[in-house]
Amino acid sequence: MTTYFVYPIYTIVLLIITYALVPRREIRYLFRYGIIFGAVTDAVLIILVSKILDWGAYINYGPFAFKGFPFFPLIAWTAYFILYLYLLPKTKPWIYIFPISAAFYSLLFSNVLQNLGIFKWNWGTIIVPSILYLFWHIAVTWIYIKIQRD
Repeated sequence: MTTYFVYPIYTIVLLIITYALVPRREIRYLFRYGIIFGAVTDAVLIILVSKILDWGAYINYGPFAFKGFPFFPLIAWTAYFILYLYLLPKTKPWIYIFPISAAFYSLLFSNVLQNLGIFKWNWGTIIVPSILYLFWHIAVTWIYIKIQRD
């Protein structure tokens, strides 16, 4: 199997899990947040992390990209954040533990993707990704909570 097929396979699996766990009404509501926190943020991170800072990049995406932007990760991050926001706890201390746990999952998974040959970290596989994923998940959680309170 060609390496780049990992992109659609992972995305389809994540979409199936999201569709199975999240009620349709919630998917419709959380879709806008999934797009903003997932796809748009990942697109910005692709530009920042891979094109400007050269910390890492998606690689071996084969025909699943347009002008150097692989599109399956954008879809996968959208589904991921729909699931993330649906499962986000409402009470303390869980609301603090959840983003840290999710960032740790993202760190582990990014290292799996590196081992599969579809992602490459240029500045280590622990420190830089940990900071990136922690900031991303904590920021998403904080912004979403602020939006829900208003």
